[in-house]
Amino acid sequence: MYRFAPLLAAGYVGDVDPTAVTEVVDEAGQQLSALQNFLIDAAPSIRAFVFNLIIAVIIYIVGRKLIKLATRILEKFLGRTGMDAGVSTFLVSTARALLYVLLAFVIVGQLGVNTASIVTLLGTAGIAIGMSLQGSLANVAGGILILLMKPFRVGDYVSTPYGDGTVKLIGLVYTVITTVDNRALTIPNGALSNSAVFNANATPERRLDLSVGISYDSDIALAKRIMEEVYRECPGFLPGKDLSVHVSGLEDSSVTIEGFGWVRGSEYLKSKWYVLEEVKLRYDAAGITIPFPQVDVHIDQS
Repeated sequence: MYRFAPLLAAGYVGDVDPTAVTEVVDEAGQQLSALQNFLIDAAPSIRAFVFNLIIAVIIYIVGRKLIKLATRILEKFLGRTGMDAGVSTFLVSTARALLYVLLAFVIVGQLGVNTASIVTLLGTAGIAIGMSLQGSLANVAGGILILLMKPFRVGDYVSTPYGDGTVKLIGLVYTVITTVDNRALTIPNGALSNSAVFNANATPERRLDLSVGISYDSDIALAKRIMEEVYRECPGFLPGKDLSVHVSGLEDSSVTIEGFGWVRGSEYLKSKWYVLEEVKLRYDAAGITIPFPQVDVHIDQS
């Protein structure tokens, strides 16, 4: 606008300088000519960019529909295999994320952006994130192994190096166990997947072992008969399985009576408590002594 200042000023004072008008018109013509040449030169690039942008939009629309279709097919397939819901959800989410990343690379490449540098940047960032989150990633990997291999399920009673209890939740990072006294025990899946876990519900039946020491003066045959009766009267006892009551050892101060009987796995603890209590009560009633460590102190009064 400052180029037109002389002309405007001259108009307000009443006189117009022809030379100033000519210079302004010539300069405006040069600028218009330069703009025209720029548009002519840039027209192929602009057309190519607009064309690539339209193609990228079409790729995005079609790709999004294909991703939704692929994830629905994957969900149905995993549902037919009977896979755990947690694993199925994780796999579907991972597949969806990977497909969207692939779609983004295709769109960026269509727009003419060099994807090699992006891949390098993402690779470096991935290594840095992986190193900083290696503990969490180990827990996620452990959670996937637990959900896939199924060493235990929700509702099973398990014994772990970190505590015993009923499995309440199996997540991708942590497993929550409810202990007998109703406390929530949260265990990282990375540590749990690398530990020995005893699953009491892996089989519907368990063998209940009992070992009791009686004095040498007690009736061994009567002690065996009482123990066998207690086993058979136990509410969780399985009569179709083998029952063995025998002498397993002659110790320094006792004779060890041992019993092997099978009970329902879901009633193992109740059966164990019942057998222990009944054996003690009936041994006492029958006069069978269960020795315990004693210390005899002799005082020399001489």
